[in-house]
Amino acid sequence: MKIAVKLNEDKIVINTNNTNEKAAKEQAKKEGWTLVESDPAFSIETEYLWTIRESDNKLVYISTGMTPDEETTQANALLGKNVGQAIVTANSADKKADSAIASAAQLGKLIAPLLVAAQTNSNTANGGTN
Repeated sequence: MKIAVKLNEDKIVINTNNTNEKAAKEQAKKEGWTLVESDPAFSIETEYLWTIRESDNKLVYISTGMTPDEETTQANALLGKNVGQAIVTANSADKKADSAIASAAQLGKLIAPLLVAAQTNSNTANGGTN
C-alpha cells in the first residue's frame, strides 16, 4: 500500500497520511509530501525514526539508512560470517590440541625407556632390595 509522508528540513518523517492509497496519492501532490510504499514495520508512533532514501524512494531507518528487510539480511550475513569464523577457530583449536596430544605421546614414547632403565638401575644399585 502506498502512503504519503512529509519530511522536515533534516529529512525526518514528521507527518504521515496512511488513511487509504487514494488519499495518500492526493496528499503527495502537495508540496513537501512524497508518495512511498509502506513498510510493515513503519508506524506513525515511531515515524520520527524514519526517512526516505533518495536513491530508490524507500522508507528507511535514519540510524542505518536501510529498510528493516535490509537490516535483517545484513544481520543474517554477519551472523553467518561469525559462525563461519567460529567454526574455523574451533577447527584450528582441534588441530592444535591433536598436535599437542601427538607431541605428548611422542615424548612419552621417548621417555618410557629411560624411566624403565632408571627403575632397573635403582633396583640393582642397592642389591635389588627395592
